[in-house]
Amino acid sequence: MQQPIVRMEQVRFAYRRKPLLFRSVDLEIPPGSVVGLLGRNGAGKTTLLKLATGALFSMEGSIELFGRPAAGRGTSGLGRTVFVPEQFEVPAVTVRQYLDLQGGYYPSFDRDLAESCLDRLVVDRDAPFAELSFGQQKKVLLAFALSRAADLIILDEPTNGLDIPAKQVFRSLVAERAAEGRTVVISTHQVRDVENLIDRIVILEAGEILFQATLEAISGAVRVRRFESLEAAAEAGALAAHPDPPEVRGLLTDTSGDVAPEMIDLELLFAAALEYPEQLRRACGVAPCGDAG
Repeated sequence: MQQPIVRMEQVRFAYRRKPLLFRSVDLEIPPGSVVGLLGRNGAGKTTLLKLATGALFSMEGSIELFGRPAAGRGTSGLGRTVFVPEQFEVPAVTVRQYLDLQGGYYPSFDRDLAESCLDRLVVDRDAPFAELSFGQQKKVLLAFALSRAADLIILDEPTNGLDIPAKQVFRSLVAERAAEGRTVVISTHQVRDVENLIDRIVILEAGEILFQATLEAISGAVRVRRFESLEAAAEAGALAAHPDPPEVRGLLTDTSGDVAPEMIDLELLFAAALEYPEQLRRACGVAPCGDAG
């Protein structure tokens, strides 16, 4: 069995003078996976990613990155990791100058690939970086990140600010990097943006990992079916349901029946994990997650 890219065991963490965020977090990210880290704003997603990469130090527990303590943040580990944050500042240079300056720090940076990404995302190379819209700035950072031959690519709310065509291109670019064997972690509260892209899900709520499983395990354990009303979905035992006029879509752990199931709906899965995490874990055959506060 291959060594996990990230392994967190019994991690405990709190910001100074603030309540405990993580009490006992366990997490493994296997190589070659595309992980969707899902959670509402403020759930602790960014903090978890910073802990995983050694940008923050845990109070207790162990965190390994590429088999070594993440807190060490050695040059080899940093060179194999790229992190695109949700919030960022940009220098007073053009996009072309930014690639020239930043690319020199990373021997694995592929300039031709970066240019291709910018073409597909429709970004002007000669535009002043700081004067671009937030969405255009995000495109530049994503193009640069996805053009480094990093083994671990972490993207924190990457689709914020992107228009619909750019989101489609983004999904294609991530799929291409995943096909090369890169491990990609996408942290987002916009679950629709990562459907049909991820193969593993981690759901975080208020500092607690409520649920984590592969899409394969999930698809074999739950079904999405249509009902005439929310009441009918509830009577059938749906863990979550939402209107999809003229009917209602509901998530069931009962996989029997003659009606063909529909594709897994991540919004329904997320809602079910928030409301019935233990039942969902049992259905998918996954171990209980660590508790958090």
